[in-house]
Amino acid sequence: MRKTRRQKITADLHRQLYSLRSQKVSSFEEQTTSKIEDKTEKTYPAVLIEPQKYSYLIKDISKTGIVTSVILISQLIFFFLLKNHLLIIPGIGY
Repeated sequence: MRKTRRQKITADLHRQLYSLRSQKVSSFEEQTTSKIEDKTEKTYPAVLIEPQKYSYLIKDISKTGIVTSVILISQLIFFFLLKNHLLIIPGIGY
C-alpha cells in the first residue's frame, strides 16, 4: 500500500526527531524536539465528519437516482413502443 502525503511528512518529522535525540545535546535537544512535535500537531488536525453537516448530500443523491430511473424507464418505454410499431417517428425505424 502506498503512503499518503500526510504519512510521508509524519515519517520525515519522526526521523528528524530521532536524529536530534541521538545527538545528545541537552539544551539544543529540548528546544528542537518541542518544535518538531508542535509542527506535527499543527499540521495534522483531527478531521471529524458530522452527519448533520452533510444532510443535503442524501437529498441530492436521492434526487439524482430518481431522475436517472425516470430517464431509463422512459427510454425503455420508447424503445418498446418503437419496436412494436405502436409509435412512429419519421426518420427513426426499428
